[in-house]
Amino acid sequence: MRLALATTISVTGVLVAANPVASHIGVTPGLLGAGDTETLSLTVHNDLDRPMTGLSVMAPAGVQIVRAGGMWEAVVENGTATWTGAPLAPNTGGTFEIELAVDASTPVGPLQLQAEQLYPGGGSLPWPIPVTVIPGSAVGKASLEPFYIPGLVLTGLLVLVVIAVVAWLKRRSGSSLQEQ
Repeated sequence: MRLALATTISVTGVLVAANPVASHIGVTPGLLGAGDTETLSLTVHNDLDRPMTGLSVMAPAGVQIVRAGGMWEAVVENGTATWTGAPLAPNTGGTFEIELAVDASTPVGPLQLQAEQLYPGGGSLPWPIPVTVIPGSAVGKASLEPFYIPGLVLTGLLVLVVIAVVAWLKRRSGSSLQEQ
């Protein structure tokens, strides 16, 4: 009982400690296809007690920033997107968009965009934005998308039919599933 309570308290502590880090800049979707171009939505939260006046995001090698948009004016220059605009009040959030092109030679796996929340007087708060590069899908995406949902539905139905047949055969043989 004490071990379970200690474990619960420890896990809760870790989640509470990790939550502020995860809440500052969120990314949707968190996947980039090698050789593809993807628009990401960045959700930024200003946790400081002073207004945030800008945001900058720098892409790593193998990733180019194509376009930036959202709630403030954006400029893309030298591999960095910078947004500036009306101050984002303390304890509020905003949404920004960034379109990224990933080189086909970029290795599959995790990588990080580097972001900085900008504040008056030259202050900044750095944040990594984790994303994952997956195998490119430029060719397969167009040809497989119409079959994706129906394929999932058919797979689910097939699994249900197999379960029903196995249950029916067990029942027919005279023994219950609990006895097996």
